[in-house]
Amino acid sequence: MSLQVSYKKQTVFFIVLIFMTLLIVEGVIRTIDPQTNCAFIENEIFNKYNYFEKKQLCYEYTTIDSDFTSPIRLLVPNQSGEYLNINSEGFRGGEFNFQDDDYRIFILGGSTLFGFITNGDEFTIPGILEKKFKDDNIDVKIINAGIPGAYSRAELFYLENHILEFSPNMIIMYDGVNDGDHELYDFTDTEFENNNFFENNNLKYSESGKTGLLSFFAKIDYQTGMGVVQFFKSLINTSGTNPIDEPLKNLVETKDLEEKLFLKAQRLEKNWDKICSIGKEYGFKTINIIQPGLATSDRILSNNEKIILQNPSRATEFLITLDLNNLNPINCEHIFDLRNSFEGIDKKSIFFDSTHMDNFGNEIVAEKIYEKILPVVIKDIKN
Repeated sequence: MSLQVSYKKQTVFFIVLIFMTLLIVEGVIRTIDPQTNCAFIENEIFNKYNYFEKKQLCYEYTTIDSDFTSPIRLLVPNQSGEYLNINSEGFRGGEFNFQDDDYRIFILGGSTLFGFITNGDEFTIPGILEKKFKDDNIDVKIINAGIPGAYSRAELFYLENHILEFSPNMIIMYDGVNDGDHELYDFTDTEFENNNFFENNNLKYSESGKTGLLSFFAKIDYQTGMGVVQFFKSLINTSGTNPIDEPLKNLVETKDLEEKLFLKAQRLEKNWDKICSIGKEYGFKTINIIQPGLATSDRILSNNEKIILQNPSRATEFLITLDLNNLNPINCEHIFDLRNSFEGIDKKSIFFDSTHMDNFGNEIVAEKIYEKILPVVIKDIKN
């Protein structure tokens, strides 16, 4: 009997010891690196924020609820925070109640359009753009339909299955980065639409994503748990199990860089052409924009930006090499190249990685978009 009691005491002791050890490890991690999952926060662009503001930015942008059961990532509606809000329709920003005569502009893109990282919905490119129209007493409603990680194929699906129901007057495609970063997967349209997000991105981690273990740890801000999950993921990924299925992996690896860049441009052209064709069918204007990246403007980079550029991304290679003369979607009337948006803005940090900008960068891009689309919008409203 006493032996049983002893075993129980030992078991309780070891449970308490493990719990205390995890608490100590968590405390050490937070002391050494308070933003373990937010390396971007250490960029000089964020020096204007204090510790608690950085912590809140980190939390809100790493705990966005998403639905991965669809062919694309969808943002779960009704999320609110200090800096980031997702409305009841799953779009970033506040609620909107369209009147029959409202001119409706939906802007589609990835995280750069969504606004990663901005200190408010109004500082995203769509948020700034809407204010510019309001300042000029032009009544338009602009909806931020950006989704982190989205590329032109995902945006096409989003348009067809979610946005058309809102009867848009204009669709703006803000693309380039994720089409360059997204690998070449050989899915037919039917396969794409029948798969879920994980299958369409050839991820082996679909089950862990669906159960949301990493998301759960992020929500309770448990750095130790997030570190353990990410550590085991990295072990899986370096032990012979590639997140790309073998047939598709071979498809990607057998193509040289120049051919892959060309095929990615063809993919962008195909998806844009389809979207513009839908615009003609449903009677809305389509604006197609090639977005800027860190290395695409004629300017002297800041020291921090030069460090970032030492390891160029696939997106950077794509944006630099993309030739608009070879990008000719026949149904698209308005294609604008904003890659050189920051010409002459020297030695100022605009990017905190190879593609994401601060509020200043968003302001400049929004101004250039405004200049491009204003004549189209005015003409459309008058007609």
